[in-house]
Formats: sequence, structure tokens, C-alpha cells
Amino acid sequence: MIAKIEYSPDGKRILAGDYPGGIIALWDVASGKRLTTIEAGYGYHATMNYYAVSPDWRTVFAWREKRKAERVEQDGKRMIRWTFGGEVRAWNLDDGKLLRTYKRQPQNLIRFMKLAPDGKTIYTADELPGIYERQAKQVASLWNVKDGTYRTLEGVDSYGGEFSPDGKSVVFPSSDENGHTKALKMIDIATGREKWSLSIQEKNARASVARFSPDGRLFYGTVRVFEDPKKRDKSTTQLKWWDAATGREMGSKTCEPNEPTGFGVLSPDKQKAVAINWQGDTRKVSLFDLAGKRLLWTTVVCEKTKGYRPIAWSPAFSPDGKWLAVITRMVPENAGEDLDARDVPQPRILLLEAETGAIRETIIAPQAFADAACFSPDGRTLATGGDGRIHLWDMSKMPALTRR
Repeated sequence: MIAKIEYSPDGKRILAGDYPGGIIALWDVASGKRLTTIEAGYGYHATMNYYAVSPDWRTVFAWREKRKAERVEQDGKRMIRWTFGGEVRAWNLDDGKLLRTYKRQPQNLIRFMKLAPDGKTIYTADELPGIYERQAKQVASLWNVKDGTYRTLEGVDSYGGEFSPDGKSVVFPSSDENGHTKALKMIDIATGREKWSLSIQEKNARASVARFSPDGRLFYGTVRVFEDPKKRDKSTTQLKWWDAATGREMGSKTCEPNEPTGFGVLSPDKQKAVAINWQGDTRKVSLFDLAGKRLLWTTVVCEKTKGYRPIAWSPAFSPDGKWLAVITRMVPENAGEDLDARDVPQPRILLLEAETGAIRETIIAPQAFADAACFSPDGRTLATGGDGRIHLWDMSKMPALTRR
């Protein structure tokens, strides 16, 4: 499955990653020739976005994980000894040569990785080796890309960190032993010190940080409040935005049941964010005005049919911000792990007007588990993932926009 697609800033190359195969490939757009192949390693991760490319498009980073569990007895208790082999590797994008391996001794288990916008810092979600009653201890780590040194952060959730636009700070949730968020914390990357801590007032809540505003003054996220502290079946979600300098809450919006929640991909001008819901019998795409702190529109893009459940994925803006491409597909409700792309309906690529949310075109794509899409920098081509290949669609003649 092609899990991620990116055009180079000049539009001449395409970088894509296979999941769970772990093959990262670079192609020349004009000729279709494969330029570089990097074997990052087969495996399932917490996210399909298992690699990141540096801002100058010279280096690719990816992590891999290995674990071993042994049953042991300690002080009369049955325990688990966890041994890990986790590391982040960096390759030269031009020739695929391995440049550096980031790891510590003894090695942690790395479950997630994110590269700072300036390319100078890597954040990883780790588990520490040792003997535990159940799960290993989780921590977050900040790695200096240039020299490979690292700093371990405790008291924050190992998942959920989000870098500021300048790459100098990172915000983390901090949760209790029950997984309920008690605070959001901003950490200074240079010192590892806490700049501020914001208490989450809602009880039985899970907070997440999604995006910063382009100027770094605000950051956006969600707070999901559960009716029962021991169950996750009923909850209410609030979209929130906070002041990045102080952590003070600046506004919020309560989401209706089965409505899109969370801030996803940003528009080219960074002023709008797309969200897609994951619950209910319909999949809806919503567009939020971040500056105005309001919902602009919601559009149903696919609905459940007999024996099939809907999936909507990979919203992608055109460079001019006027169009939004969304991939939808239907999957059998009782699908197993051995499901083949030839056994499911062909995916649809929907083109929505960004201003109105109106669906203007529906493209029927070849059969595949299509989960990735990206416009070229000039907006004349749309790249989507296929069954082990990249499909390029001619977008040079788009429909006329609706006049309002």
C-alpha cells in the first residue's frame, strides 16, 4: 500500500513510501524513472507516516522497532522483561546511502517519530527496556539531528507532541495513570525545560494537539470528554485553540455526534483546516476557518451500503487553495487481514470546491487500497497511491468554480 506521497518543491520528483513493506522510493516525474530506493524495513507502526524528508530534500529519516518479551519472576510476582532494538536512520535521498543511525544503549523501543519544521530536531515516542508487570515505561525523546545527542522527557505523553513552526518548542499532553489528560506542556527544545503548563479542567478527558498557526501565536487541538471514566464508548469532543505564549485557552467549539473532529491538513495559506469523521454510517469532510474560529462547511462524501463500510482518506489541497481532493473507498464489514484490492470496489477520488464544499468531479480510480494523494506544486497534476504504484492525473482543465 502506498501510504504517503510528496512532490519535491520544484515538482520534478515524487517521494512515496510503501506500508508495511517499508520501501521508500524517489521517482523522476517527467520520465517515470525510479531514482532512489531505500529499504527502511518491513513492519507495522503506530502510523503509516513512518518516514520524513528534510526541508532541503537531501535526507530521509525513518524509524524501525524490534522487541522481545520474556516471562520472569521477581519478588514472587510474574513480570515481563522487555528488551528492545529501536533506532532512527537517515539516508541520502540522492543515492540512498545510509548517513547516520540514531540510537542509545541500551536501546529503547521507538514507536513514533516526527521531524521539526526546521529539520534540526527529531521527536520520538519511546518505551524503556527493563522488567515491568505489564507494559514498559513510556517517555518522549528529543534528538539533535546534527550530532545525534538526545534528551529524555518525562512527565509528558510519549505520543502527541507537536512542534512550533520555528522548531524551537514542542507541546505535549500530560496524562495520569488512567490515560486522562491533566495538562498541556510547552517544552523549550534547546534546554528541555518547561515554558508553561496548562491544566485541563475537564474530567475524564483526552486532549491532543494538532496544529500551530503559521505565525506560531496559536495552537489548535481537541479535548474529548468521556461520560464514563472507565469506558470510551460515549464522549463529547471540543475543538479548542490556545495562546502559544501562555497556554491560555482562546476559544472552543463543541462537535455534534458523528461529526468530523480534530484539525487535519491545512490549506496552502495555513488559514483553514480539514477534518474527516471516523464514526457513524457516513463520512463527512469539514472545513474550519482557523483565523475566524468557525466551521465553514460540512459535506458528506460517502455512505455505508449493505455489507460495506465507508472510508474517506487523504484530503489534499491544490496549491492555489481552491480545490480539495479526497479519496473514498468501501471495505467489506467483515474484512480480514488477507483482503485483496481486487476484492473491493474501485476507489473514488472526489474534487471538492474549497470555498463551498460542493463535489464537482468524481474520478473512478483503478482497484487499490488508495490512501495517499498530493497535488504537484503547479497544481496541474494529482498523484494518488495505487496497488504498489503511483497514478498521475491531469488536473490542467478543472471545472469552473461556482460563483457566489
